[in-house]
Amino acid sequence: MFVHAPIEAKRFTHSAGTQVAEHWHPQGQLTFVTQGTSSITTAEGWWLAPPGRAIWVTPDMPHTAAYSEFSDVIQLLIPPSLCVTLPQACRTLQVSDLLRELALEALTFAAPGRNNHDIPAICQLIVHQLSAASAGIALFIAKGKDRRLRQITSLLQLDPGKNYSLETVAEIAACSPRTLARLFQAETGMNFTRWRDHLRVVTAVDRLSRGQNITQVALELGYQSPNSFSTMFTRLLGEPPRRFMNNLRLAKNLPAPS
Repeated sequence: MFVHAPIEAKRFTHSAGTQVAEHWHPQGQLTFVTQGTSSITTAEGWWLAPPGRAIWVTPDMPHTAAYSEFSDVIQLLIPPSLCVTLPQACRTLQVSDLLRELALEALTFAAPGRNNHDIPAICQLIVHQLSAASAGIALFIAKGKDRRLRQITSLLQLDPGKNYSLETVAEIAACSPRTLARLFQAETGMNFTRWRDHLRVVTAVDRLSRGQNITQVALELGYQSPNSFSTMFTRLLGEPPRRFMNNLRLAKNLPAPS
């Protein structure tokens, strides 16, 4: 007997440099990365998911997606009726071993000859696991809403290693440093320096996940030495970059950073 599955599961592979144009779904979307990295951008900001993490996008939320390297992702589309207990805003989520196995099982729902009597229970478990999932470390960069602030956050995202001063970027935005500093704090919850450090550490996770070495990443992101980069990384993510990436590798069979 075929049982209609309320949760739709798909698996995609994307080549390096793939850009997915802005679109939206009536369902909630979970993008779970098994290999590579995924970044999703909404009007609010930019989320990054390395392997073992997922990005939750709420129903009807316009978003774009990008893949900086060859990536394998599982996408779960969850109808609004099942999203009541799920996060009401986009966020990154830790993927438990159970949630990973449930997502893989959901891919078999449409397989010919499958006994689908267990579909309702699996869907219920998926929703429960998503409801309980930890946000973990927030690999998210806020854009801000003010036109002047968005101009600067976009500029810095294009070249996160550029050591612009607050005065320089305020001049670019045609406002005073005081005004721009106030906008950063009010709309991102961070001052200018911390926001840029956060941008750099999220960028670093993306590049380290792609196999770049720590020294190369540190220098490209504007640090004088790997030690100064490691200090910043540890301050924001709670552990040094080598340990952070090794933990990802041990959990998901990633290559170790060089």
